[in-house]
Amino acid sequence: MTPRSSLLALALALAGSLAACTKNDALDFAMHAAPRPEPVTTSGQRLRVGDREVFAGDLHCHVLPPDAPYHVSRPLLPTLRLAAEEHLDFVVLTPHIPARFFQDPAERRWVVRTQRELRDALTALERGSAPDAPLVVPGFEYTDHRYGHVGGGFGDVERTLADLDASGIDLVARPEAFFERWIAHGGLLVVNHPVQIPTKGAPFMALRYDMSFRALLGLPAPPEMVFVAEHAQAFETYNASITFLRDHVVLKEGERSLRAATHLVDVAARARGPARTPIAMAGGSDSHGHWLRATTWVLANERTASAIRDGIAEGRTCVGGPDACTLQVRGDGAWKSIGDELSAGLASVEARAAGSRETTFVVDGQPVATAAPGEIVRLAVSPERCTLIRAITGASWSSHVRVGCAR
Repeated sequence: MTPRSSLLALALALAGSLAACTKNDALDFAMHAAPRPEPVTTSGQRLRVGDREVFAGDLHCHVLPPDAPYHVSRPLLPTLRLAAEEHLDFVVLTPHIPARFFQDPAERRWVVRTQRELRDALTALERGSAPDAPLVVPGFEYTDHRYGHVGGGFGDVERTLADLDASGIDLVARPEAFFERWIAHGGLLVVNHPVQIPTKGAPFMALRYDMSFRALLGLPAPPEMVFVAEHAQAFETYNASITFLRDHVVLKEGERSLRAATHLVDVAARARGPARTPIAMAGGSDSHGHWLRATTWVLANERTASAIRDGIAEGRTCVGGPDACTLQVRGDGAWKSIGDELSAGLASVEARAAGSRETTFVVDGQPVATAAPGEIVRLAVSPERCTLIRAITGASWSSHVRVGCAR
């Protein structure tokens, strides 16, 4: 047994003994052993790719309140301190809200009130925060225990509901209209932990639940969840709790859920019609306790909420670490980065990545070449159809560079 595996075994054993304390104590203890990605800023210089910079963050973080104390043990101020300590540039707070809350007057009032209180608290704290403090974005996790969970951020629930009321839309007849208007007002939707099926015998109860996204797995689902499956701008391919505790520690298959969820991204990206709207790879800590990690890296023009939002919507992301964000591809012109589109008609392209480790280049879901940092390789692509290229550099997985997809 290696020193690292010995430490993990000890962590699991101690975590099990803590299970009687609180719901989050065992998970907190075990997750402190999870890998900590390297910061994207070194000696004052931020990692750059072309004319964009790389920003580290987390798209799935719970907070008390609005989350209930039996479920989440970390209030707002400790959350902000943790985000700073972990070198996050941004974090999206995603307290649980009930499925179809907009159809129940009492639930709707609660969601509107708690979202407003969270936004007001963040506004008050922002006035005295340091210029380099993490950007904190209020959001939610739409929680349907039968059909899946949806992360929302960069929008405004109250404004979305007001627009629906003014339009006279019946949310009982058309529940998907809430997510339609959320996107129309600039909000992002993330399919959370889409492949989390129950793990029998797992030492943590959270891993024994089915929290998969049914509409993406070919199973019947209500219209609002079908809409999300077809229109969400990002899928959570990297969930820190699942990837580390379940896949790496329990199942000894460190990339199991990452591979399965990434396959869903590849399939869904091809199924979105002629426009081929990009789907971003997203990461979430899904932290309910006293730990946090950077899980999503975004290529953006500046460190503002709007620029980060646009970077995700355009598919300029990587998960697990920043290195794969350096993927660049070119045909007969300039180098393009993740989220970019190359024209149709190409039979091959050149690709490179400047990460600190060897890179595997993946074309339409298949690994086709490896290269040293900065080394240029030639990749065959189809001149007749959409080709999706991404990179894996160490633990870092990128979103796509698209070739001939916008037809």
